[in-house]
Amino acid sequence: MDLETALPRLSEQLSAAASEPDRFTRLRVGMPRLYRHLRRVGDERSVLKRWGRSVNTDELANQDIVAAEILSLLGEITGVPMRPPGFHAGIQHTYGYLLSRIETPYGFKRDRWIQSTIEDGFGLPRQSLQPLPRRGTLLGNLTVFLSQLSLRDQPPVKIVGSMANLNLDEIAHINGHRIVESFQLGGDPKKRQSNFKQQPRNVQLRTDLFPFPRSTSDERNRGLLVYSICEGTKPAKLITTFPVGQTTMDEWMDLSKMGKRQPIRLRFNAYLNGFPTGGICGERRLHELDANPLS
Repeated sequence: MDLETALPRLSEQLSAAASEPDRFTRLRVGMPRLYRHLRRVGDERSVLKRWGRSVNTDELANQDIVAAEILSLLGEITGVPMRPPGFHAGIQHTYGYLLSRIETPYGFKRDRWIQSTIEDGFGLPRQSLQPLPRRGTLLGNLTVFLSQLSLRDQPPVKIVGSMANLNLDEIAHINGHRIVESFQLGGDPKKRQSNFKQQPRNVQLRTDLFPFPRSTSDERNRGLLVYSICEGTKPAKLITTFPVGQTTMDEWMDLSKMGKRQPIRLRFNAYLNGFPTGGICGERRLHELDANPLS
């Protein structure tokens, strides 16, 4: 099956359906393996809870990334409500992107899962991070992999699918860099809720950059970006990931942009309740990310 053409065609058919039951039928008949994978994702609770929330608007294309009726369908099948303003980032950035039809300056959102750049760059099993892996699900395999890279200070996710035969300890020792943007939300003593002072929230936006340890045929991209959010003492939540070029990695690690009183904004469609529309002032620091977990 040529997924590069089959997925946008399926997306158009789903949007054209007259009702949600009709959309269910079109998905089950049009791409039954995708339907079965989505049902399986709903049972991967340890996978689902590793993700934060994201919005459905692309800031560059200035339009919705995924049709609202398709997001609703994904939510019904997986059992994860997909309602604004904050959608489940894992489902949104995998299956939502597969069924997105918008084109951005960087191409289509589904390209990162149609192509094998990430698999090749890290020596992962073939098709493990593609729409319909032979073992496991795209979201399950991706979550296990990213948890070893960027959530290595947390207990590992239950190994599922294609990652069961992978040396995860080797992945956990891959070196990279982490840009931590720290700030505080709330804490205004004049604001009260239920007769209690609003408590401040310490937040970290974490951008991890990992150069590919193996060569790939993709000359545009040289590494992987992983974006996550950590609130207070809660475990960090994944938001998104995608391949990036050397120029992008160099820009993120620009030392002139580090330090206190830096302008901070949410990126990559992340959603964070209470974050100011115009951004916030905070601290940005660059760390080496190695086998020793960062707090």
